[in-house]
Amino acid sequence: MTRAQRVVVRRWRSLATAAALVALAGVVLLIWTRLDHEVSARRAATAEADLRGTAVSTLAADVRALRVQVQSAGRTPVAPDPTAAVSNLPARTQVPVPIPGPAGPRGPAGAPGSPGAPATPVPGPSGPPGPSGAPGAPGLAGAPGTDSTVPGPAGPAGPPGPAGPAGPAGADGQTCPTGYTLQPTPADPYALVCRQDSAPTPTPTAPATPPAVVDRRRT
Repeated sequence: MTRAQRVVVRRWRSLATAAALVALAGVVLLIWTRLDHEVSARRAATAEADLRGTAVSTLAADVRALRVQVQSAGRTPVAPDPTAAVSNLPARTQVPVPIPGPAGPRGPAGAPGSPGAPATPVPGPSGPPGPSGAPGAPGLAGAPGTDSTVPGPAGPAGPPGPAGPAGPAGADGQTCPTGYTLQPTPADPYALVCRQDSAPTPTPTAPATPPAVVDRRRT
């Protein structure tokens, strides 16, 4: 350990106190400079306000004198009276100008006021519609529905299917019972009758003799 380090170790409290005093002096000097600047600015503002008040008072007096001269000549002054043209003119021409001081301490809270009048039952007019909100998140999928018991409409006719296989041979077209067939009769070859297949062949008979022709000449 060097000699300087030993001196610092022995007198660290004195050095810390001196550093704190220097920092405090710096803070005080900064505050005093700020206050002095504020006081100087306040004095300059007060002097400027006094100058403006004096100028306004002088101009108001000149306007009044000019109005008297115009009226004495029998004419109507164009410029109105300064007191009527400028609101609270006497307070504005007061010199020195009263500069408000810093705000004082906050006063105590006042007594509660009386309750307001009850609201009228008639609603007021409707306000304009608000802007559209952002789209919401998609909802969950619903449960599957039950099968319908009502049949739906018939669909369109489908294309024709392929031809099916040939069916078995049909029955004979004759109307005779089994064992009988249609055969022409000897008496009328243009007629067909049901005749038993095992019946003997009928014997042909001689044709009937036509009646004699009566000679009308003999009569």
